[in-house]
Amino acid sequence: MHFETHFILNREHYAECFDQSMLLKGPQKPRFVFITGLILAGLFFLFATQVQGLLAWFFFGIALLEYFSFKYKRPWWLMRQMMSKNAGNKITLIFDEQGIENKSVYINNQLAWQSIDSFYETDTGFMLNLHQGGQQYLSKSCLDDSIQDYIQQQLSGKKQAFPLSAK
Repeated sequence: MHFETHFILNREHYAECFDQSMLLKGPQKPRFVFITGLILAGLFFLFATQVQGLLAWFFFGIALLEYFSFKYKRPWWLMRQMMSKNAGNKITLIFDEQGIENKSVYINNQLAWQSIDSFYETDTGFMLNLHQGGQQYLSKSCLDDSIQDYIQQQLSGKKQAFPLSAK
């Protein structure tokens, strides 16, 4: 069998990918120990050494950056993705016996069915857990029912229950 579909890598697609991956990871917490360590190091260099205050302010700045990187994780990630050269381009997904192929102006990638260890199905897509340790998200917004059925058929026996920590 051979199925083909298309979508545009736009902000909405990236936002859905981010939201679904964060949903599976569960609630995230800032790294308070790391931030506290940076602040303490800054205070040490500011008051307990003869080193100029520039090094102390460097540690304070890194602590602040770490906090804001947690607080604004989604907008920061979306901005970085929108700056990529593939943003705004048409992506073609091809599903066949070998696996899932995605084609765009800049990237051609083949994902074999055997390289997928397991997958989660959410309301809006499929999160594929890869043998190499990464994840790949497929949005249902560009997949019709026959493609969704074909994915589930190819990955039968690999489906995992939705993690309780993510609900």
